[in-house]
Amino acid sequence: MPAVEKSVITDWKRLWPMVSGIHYETPQDTVREELMNVASELQAGVLQFKPKNASSLELGTLLKEKKQEKLLPFTERLQDLLDLESAQCWEILCYYLTQEYRGSASLLTQLISTETNMAKLHEDIRHYYSLERMVVLKIVKNLIVFHQVPNHPYHREYRAVVEKITIPRLRDSYLDQLESLICEVPPRKLMAGECFHSAERLVAWSERNAREINEVLHILLVLAEHLPMGLEQIKRIFAACKQHSFGKMQSYLDDSQPYHQEIIRSLSYSELMLVLKCLDFEKPEKHSDLIEKLIEDLQVDIASMYHRPEHGPLLLAWMLLRLRGTNDADDASSLLRCRQLGKRAVDLKCFVQLHLIARHSMYADDSMLSRIVRRTIYNQVGYLCDLFDGDGSCARYEGIYELLCELVSWPHLAKDFCSREDDGPCSLYKTLLENFPLELTHLSKLALSLTKAGQGNYVKSQLEALPILALRYDESQHKLREVDTNEFELLASVQPFQQIDFTIPAGTSCTAIQHPSGCFMHFRFPVNYFDALHHEINCLLRETGHLHGDFESSERIRNVEAGLRFLESAVKLSQSISGISAEMVHPTEMCVDLLHTFKSVQYPPVGLLSSCLNVCTALLPLVDEEIFSRISNLHILPTVSPGSHYDFKMYANANGVGFESRFLGSVIDNVEKKRERYEFLLSYIGFLRAYSNLKRNRQIQMEIPGLIFLLKDVFPHLHTWHFSSQVERNKIYFEILSFICDILDLFNTAKESNCKQRELLVKVCVYSLLNLENGLILLRFVGVGNAYVQYTMELETNWMQQQPHGLMMLVRLSMRILMQLLRLKEEVYGNSETLSPLEALIYTQPKQRDTLRIIPTVCSYMSNIFDRWLPILSCRLLKRIALQFNMSLLACLDMEADQIRLTFMQKLPDELESDSIKIAILELVDACIAKQPGVTEAFFKVNYALDKRSRSFFSKDCVPNIGESIVTYMRDFLDALQVDPLTIQQALPAKIMTIFHSMWKHNLQMLVDDLVKDKQFWKKLCSPLFSELQPNLRIYTQLLNIISIEVYTGNGNNAALLDVMNKFFEQKNFGPWLNYVFNMPKVPAVKNLSSSDHLPDWICCLQAFKDLIVILLKKQPKFVTIPESQFKLMAQKCLVVLVDRSNYLEDMRPFIILAELYVFILLEFKHAYTDSLEEEQTLMDLLLQLMNRICACYEDQHVRAKEACLAIVTKCTHLYTDLLIRDSSIALRFLNSVVGIICSELQHMENSVSLEKSQGLNNSDSSDSKTSTNSLILCLNLLKAVATIFHNDGPGNWDLPFVSVRLFQRLVRCVSRTLPLFSKQVLSVQLLDVLIVFAKGHCSVEFLHCDVGEYLWLKLLPPRELLQSKHEFTKTTAADAEGWTVEQWWPVYARGIELVTIIYEKHKKCFLEDAFQFVGIHAVFLEDALLLSKQSLEPSAMYLIKAAVNLVASLTEHHKEWKQDSDLSLANLMRAVQSLLCHTSSLFHQQKNLKCLLAGRRSQLEILRSTEALIVDDELISACNDLTDIIISCVKALLRFSPDLMELLCCSAYEPSKHSILLDVKFGAPKLNEENLTLTFGIVLNLVNIYVKALNMQNHGFSEVPLNSLPNVEHSGDNDDPEVCVGNQTNRTFSKPLSNVSISTGTCPASELLSNMDGQLCLLALEHLLMLVASQAICIIRSPNLETLWKQIVRRDISNELLIFNEFVRRKVILDYKENRSPWLRRKHGLCKLKCVDPVRSSSSSSRSSEIVRRSNTNNELRVNVVRRLHLQQQQRTPPPQNFDMSSDLSPIAAAQGAAMTTSLDGRKRLYPAQQAGDAFLEDELAAIELQYFPPPTEPGYCELSQVQVVEEDYLQLMSALFNVMPHCD
Repeated sequence: MPAVEKSVITDWKRLWPMVSGIHYETPQDTVREELMNVASELQAGVLQFKPKNASSLELGTLLKEKKQEKLLPFTERLQDLLDLESAQCWEILCYYLTQEYRGSASLLTQLISTETNMAKLHEDIRHYYSLERMVVLKIVKNLIVFHQVPNHPYHREYRAVVEKITIPRLRDSYLDQLESLICEVPPRKLMAGECFHSAERLVAWSERNAREINEVLHILLVLAEHLPMGLEQIKRIFAACKQHSFGKMQSYLDDSQPYHQEIIRSLSYSELMLVLKCLDFEKPEKHSDLIEKLIEDLQVDIASMYHRPEHGPLLLAWMLLRLRGTNDADDASSLLRCRQLGKRAVDLKCFVQLHLIARHSMYADDSMLSRIVRRTIYNQVGYLCDLFDGDGSCARYEGIYELLCELVSWPHLAKDFCSREDDGPCSLYKTLLENFPLELTHLSKLALSLTKAGQGNYVKSQLEALPILALRYDESQHKLREVDTNEFELLASVQPFQQIDFTIPAGTSCTAIQHPSGCFMHFRFPVNYFDALHHEINCLLRETGHLHGDFESSERIRNVEAGLRFLESAVKLSQSISGISAEMVHPTEMCVDLLHTFKSVQYPPVGLLSSCLNVCTALLPLVDEEIFSRISNLHILPTVSPGSHYDFKMYANANGVGFESRFLGSVIDNVEKKRERYEFLLSYIGFLRAYSNLKRNRQIQMEIPGLIFLLKDVFPHLHTWHFSSQVERNKIYFEILSFICDILDLFNTAKESNCKQRELLVKVCVYSLLNLENGLILLRFVGVGNAYVQYTMELETNWMQQQPHGLMMLVRLSMRILMQLLRLKEEVYGNSETLSPLEALIYTQPKQRDTLRIIPTVCSYMSNIFDRWLPILSCRLLKRIALQFNMSLLACLDMEADQIRLTFMQKLPDELESDSIKIAILELVDACIAKQPGVTEAFFKVNYALDKRSRSFFSKDCVPNIGESIVTYMRDFLDALQVDPLTIQQALPAKIMTIFHSMWKHNLQMLVDDLVKDKQFWKKLCSPLFSELQPNLRIYTQLLNIISIEVYTGNGNNAALLDVMNKFFEQKNFGPWLNYVFNMPKVPAVKNLSSSDHLPDWICCLQAFKDLIVILLKKQPKFVTIPESQFKLMAQKCLVVLVDRSNYLEDMRPFIILAELYVFILLEFKHAYTDSLEEEQTLMDLLLQLMNRICACYEDQHVRAKEACLAIVTKCTHLYTDLLIRDSSIALRFLNSVVGIICSELQHMENSVSLEKSQGLNNSDSSDSKTSTNSLILCLNLLKAVATIFHNDGPGNWDLPFVSVRLFQRLVRCVSRTLPLFSKQVLSVQLLDVLIVFAKGHCSVEFLHCDVGEYLWLKLLPPRELLQSKHEFTKTTAADAEGWTVEQWWPVYARGIELVTIIYEKHKKCFLEDAFQFVGIHAVFLEDALLLSKQSLEPSAMYLIKAAVNLVASLTEHHKEWKQDSDLSLANLMRAVQSLLCHTSSLFHQQKNLKCLLAGRRSQLEILRSTEALIVDDELISACNDLTDIIISCVKALLRFSPDLMELLCCSAYEPSKHSILLDVKFGAPKLNEENLTLTFGIVLNLVNIYVKALNMQNHGFSEVPLNSLPNVEHSGDNDDPEVCVGNQTNRTFSKPLSNVSISTGTCPASELLSNMDGQLCLLALEHLLMLVASQAICIIRSPNLETLWKQIVRRDISNELLIFNEFVRRKVILDYKENRSPWLRRKHGLCKLKCVDPVRSSSSSSRSSEIVRRSNTNNELRVNVVRRLHLQQQQRTPPPQNFDMSSDLSPIAAAQGAAMTTSLDGRKRLYPAQQAGDAFLEDELAAIELQYFPPPTEPGYCELSQVQVVEEDYLQLMSALFNVMPHCD
């Protein structure tokens, strides 16, 4: 850094934006301090920079002291180039490297390594040094200009500095600097040519010197305003200016170069104006002595200066000074000399020269300098008029009116001009009035200037009543009477203007005056200016044909053009139509006539036409419809065909849309390009923008053709056109870019409905600019670069005010447009990743091919010191590029990490930088975190171990080492947050919180590991959560999201975060938070389309709070548990707010969030969370209010709101079941709401299904259909929950609301509509589930009246595409995601079959006909379903098989009726049942095959290929249990066709013809070949053995629970109470390990499989199988048609095969089997001796004791009946009852009483567990059918017999005894 202890010089470039006031954000105290520190340097100006020989300090010594000897050669050359003393040269180098240099350290090494590279770096430093010198002068000028301007933010600080330095010191110092700069010579080595590029550097030095002289002159000019120059100062100034001939003598500047010409001209004008200012004495009598001394000293020099144009103004001022300040006017000779000076000045065209000075770009703004210059010139014109314009002769001087118009076009002079009477410049105006309308052009221009300056009303009132009208004398028209010399009186009235209602009455006086063009009569009569203009236009229209195309020299055209320009300003001044006078109407209307007339000439006067169009533009806000109509009918503007073409690409390419540029295009090509002026084009753009701003939605007629014309014919080619003025080119660019911005901003405003034209306009604009033709031009402006933009600004005179159409503004507009284009690209390219041509140019890779280097160029604008918006726009554009660029932004920047941090990060901690740029930088960091890891690493200064620069921090191998940079800034933010949490309300802290949020959102917490490791991190970060909550702060949302992410991704060990959460859930914090979150406005949230985030803060906070609660609920209790009291409070408040919010459904979003939050809260409760009945009642009232509100506007609800509310109601139904059952009024209201909701859903579903069918969208799977299906499914779940609750405990008429709306019929109808639709498959399943639930209850009677068969039987047929596959389930159609497959149809069909089964089971014969009809229609498919087990046993297939076999088993109860109805279907289905039983039995031995069938088709090959041993898993065990269920049902079906066992055993007469044999007499293992497989004794006996072995392995034990009760027996003892028995029943136990079980694995399934099967289910299957074997064996043995051999085989093999069963019974059942070998002994429970009773009493007693069978269920008949009949066969000998039922899913010896039934069901699987809920509600007629009556005994009672209680094992013992007897008897 600095080479000496105190800084030798100041970093002026850094100081400029700080103290100039451009940014308006530097603290005032800082400005005062900084300026006071450099007050002496400011006074010294450029003289503070000392030449090389001003110090004895050698550069080598200095560098040796700094240990930088390696820089000595480079620094020596730099010193020779700058001619600076050593210390200052070193400091300039240091400032450059630390503040300005943007390269890397390695690049710097290369730059100083060779002479060529060194020269380039020298040139950059020289330019930096030149800028430093200029900044000093600019700061001083600012001090002087603004120290007395109250509206400048630092005027007090400026005044303090100026007062410290004092104006006289500044004046003397800058006079010295002026003389020094004029006399300065270039460095010696440059002049000697000893440096590289000496010639170019000499020119650069001369340019710098000239600019500095010019700036010093301006400072002196402003100082002269505050402190008039004295004699010595004026003489010094004059001598200095004369020394180099007023800037003309420049040794190294080339007059042929335009820039050098401009420099010389600027110097000449500045020096001339400084001298004129010094000679400007408004009151010369007060300075008479000074004036005399000046004349005495300077007369000779000034009088001799008359050879150059710039001498003219000096001679004029000198003449006026002599005449005003001395008595030369009284002396003839002196007056003559003064007149000679004036004559010379006029000959040198002094007024033209003054006009050029006044219009020069240096004075083209409203700065103090420009005001001083214009005032000085204005004063000289006023002095001249006072002295010489008494006769109006001054008006004849060339250029004087043009000068006057330029001067009074500025407000400060216009006000002075209008306030004067006749003196000064006003005499020129009076001359124009006296000669009106002879000088109409000058009067119009003067009026226009005054109007622009704000004096429009004054001028208009003057011109509407002009005092004199001058007319050429016409003897035939003007009848005059002479009254005096040249004075006349009009004798007859005159109408001077044809076709205009204006008359000069008789008696009007007039004066005759001779003009060069003839004699004119000046009538003294008021005349309106607009009448004269009207007359001029009429004359022009008449004379058009006589002009012969010579429009340039026509005086008439000039008059009309100037008049129309003033007319335009007058119209703009009018606020309404009433402001336009009657005289103005005709000229405005005739503008259209002029356009119509001149549009057809070959070379039209474009100036005149542009004036006409400008008048029309001014009229647009007042009468836009009429103007649009008239201009459109002229056909002079571009058009497209009015057809409805909405393809934006056709419009953008101007292809096929009938685009024509018409007159506008031809006039530009034929006239304006040749004139190199484009007035008509600018007028058209102005007209286009003005009409567009009116937003009349006529884009096809106006904006779209205009945009096409500009982007097709103008914008891409403008850079090739020639212009007489560069300002005009920039103005056209500015207008086009502004128009594009207006169009693109349409997307930031609220879109109007059905405005396709506006959308088309935007798309045409975006698409055109994204293409190369226009995009390249746009990128050229963006890619100008900061160096050139800053250089052009350095050349400007006024650094405080930019040119309105300057390069800086064009760059800003282009960057803004580029941002919009990147944002709106998706509107034309969709969401595709395709790069547009414009993007391809921006993102060119590799970087060697990137010639435009747009991204580095945009980055360069960060260091601009003149425009506060350019760095901000740079950051915002980089942010947009970072978000949309799918490649590395780091690669495109072509900068190293330290360069990036230097460019961006160094601004963050700088307190002198504005908050706006800091916010823009933080937004860029936020964007890069999301999409640009490389730049993010640079921002966070990620350092890698072993310097692996190529490795990303996403690599697992590299752990990032975080340095300082932005992390330090974030650490400061956390510290500030801990001190004052409300700091977060400020913009900068909010942006830092956004960065934290982005890091957690994108899982980049590792970047701030150093911060997170701090134990206080979470406490600091979350401190705003525990301070006073402020409204509308996004940071609360971000904090909650950060916590949510941390909780979700963490492992629960974050103690600091846990402390924060515990604090959050404290009552003092959580209560206010609930109030804050639930405090929501009752008005809809307005979307802000200009923002990328459309959601308001309060919605975001509510959503974040919901997410946090949901995640915490998922994580509890592992991480934190929400306190119960707070959780209940949240639940209560949430419901209250939810119900309240349901009344404001204009904005559904908060209602949806609240509803979903309440769903998750409810899910945590297993029971009601209310503490009292009152709270419960209140909650239910709120819930009913919510349901009523939902029902009232259900169709308008958002689908998410519907789903959440339905989930709430469903959950509350389970939680508050008791209240619903207890309070019938609440239940009724609740049920009515449920009915309303379900009816709305069903109606909506029916409509959507009808719409799909009408559109032929059967395979449609749109999101709308999904959402509607979800809500309906939730409705159906609610319906199931309600049905389940009220089936069990509800009142008898609970289903009245459902019946009243014919709900069941509607459900059936809906199912019939959805069944064929693939898109409604899930819905069909859910609907069928609901029907099944209702069918199981007492509501099932409703289905008898629903025409179920009519609606469903045909609809349940497989879909058409499945029927094409041979009516089979076994063949799958092509896997098509949009069509049915058999796997998808199985669940639907299974539920349909189950529904039929349940309704039949409930209503038997009442439904029998419908059931047979179903079977008749579906016989083929039922058969396929039964045979499906050979193809698949997937869960859905298993379900279908079970449903089909259950239906068949149930219907076989009425097999006789079935046979009459359809014997073919009965035979086929029973054959399929036998086949199913055979295949099922084989699967127990083919476990690999079973595994394949379970896995489905996709995984079968892998299982078959596997050579590993098969593992018995839960899936296999579950499958075997399911197969057992199927076996039970198959056996039940077969038992219907097998002889009744009791009949076989008990009947005295046996009729073999009544029965058929079902089992073949074949024995052996099941065949692996399944073709032609028949059901044999061997298969059934094998199954018996499997289940016996399974029970053995499970060590199955019997509980000895009585299944019946005895009369007159008091219950006592351990086993008397059935409930006690149930309670004592234990699960199955294993007496020994599986490996020790002695079961042959060769003939049985795996031991592990058997031991894990359901024991109760195995026992149930065993009982059914034993019944079938016994029945069939007796039938065969007693059959007369079979040979004895076969009977003997049956006896023998029963005896052999059932040994294991008999052993099982002997060990488990027979009493004391080790001591008693007799199989006939049995345990007798509840032994009671029978007493001899009267037969009648015995009958009644018997009826009482057999109560169990009088009101028996179909599920519990057989077991009691079998045992009872065996017991009583000796006494009664009565035939068994005929309704022996095998349809039960339980054992054939099922329990008969309530308690016994409960015991039996406790460990046993039931196919329809919900059926028991409806048992209490059986209809009377059904109950009557099922009553069983036993007639009283006919024999006298035998008192020695006894009664016992029957137990389950009695049946097994009976069957064992039977099988023991069977082989030995006939």
